[in-house]
Amino acid sequence: MHELLVQWIGYVVPGIEVLGIVMVLWSILEALARLAQRGWSLLTQPATRNDLTVIRLAMGEKMVLGLEFFLAGDIVQTIVVPTWESLAILGGIVVIRTVLVFFLNMELRQGTKHAGA
Repeated sequence: MHELLVQWIGYVVPGIEVLGIVMVLWSILEALARLAQRGWSLLTQPATRNDLTVIRLAMGEKMVLGLEFFLAGDIVQTIVVPTWESLAILGGIVVIRTVLVFFLNMELRQGTKHAGA
């Protein structure tokens, strides 16, 4: 039974990681499109202070979601096939994700304060 589970995880984990890659690429492409749109709109109207903040926050949210998919894949793999290397990778991803989420939430709060002021 364990061998079947390990084999199944071998197919599932790469699929989960592909979802993470898709989310990260989506965030990059969307941010580039928004930056291009912002650059084009600067020809006709003045820039607002929050333009780049909104783009950066939207990109950050999607990147954090992509990192969540990577984390989920690593958790599933670590549960089934635990090694010290996989535990170290999982710990590193958790630390990176926690730092990203902390700063993203801090920027969201600051962005909300500036938008309300």
